[in-house]
Amino acid sequence: MALHPAAMLTLWAGVAVFVQALQAPALWLAAPVVLVIALWVDRVRTIKLIRRIRILLAVIALMFAFATPGTAVLVDWTSWSPTYDGLALGATHAARLLAMVSLVSILLAKMPVPRLVLALHVLASAFRPVGVCPERAAVRLSLVLAELDGPRMRWRDWLEMVEAPAAQGALTLDVLPWRAQDACAVAAVFLLGAFGWWL
Repeated sequence: MALHPAAMLTLWAGVAVFVQALQAPALWLAAPVVLVIALWVDRVRTIKLIRRIRILLAVIALMFAFATPGTAVLVDWTSWSPTYDGLALGATHAARLLAMVSLVSILLAKMPVPRLVLALHVLASAFRPVGVCPERAAVRLSLVLAELDGPRMRWRDWLEMVEAPAAQGALTLDVLPWRAQDACAVAAVFLLGAFGWWL
């Protein structure tokens, strides 16, 4: 039973929030599981995304390891030693980032870009009364996804692209019906989220 792209995106967001809300050591177990699933779904894309954040992962781990107060790992070099508390905190934040990137890889592999843009457009339409423009959000997401899957660019190429005149184009979205099972799936996500928040 295929769900509407907006319902699928809502379910994905619910899983992402659940994983991010986990605390260590449960998070340390969940992140590798999500990573293995992402590698099984789309190995090339997952490795590509992880390579793009490898420096950020290293910075997070080192920053928390050496800047967090706690028991020093190297007793004789306390001034230059990482702490056990910092290592645990750095591993937790690195695991959260790694899990999120893995979930993004799964989402991009399982949902084509046009369906993902359509999902964001439908969800953003609910916020139109407060000033959100769903058309603008859809166009911006399509541009981000195009850069995410495109070849890596140097900073000089970015400058040349910004200075070049913008190309004219149109973004076409298919209209899919919103069915009862889609509403039930979205309602289930919000009910489970409210129940988890209450606990």
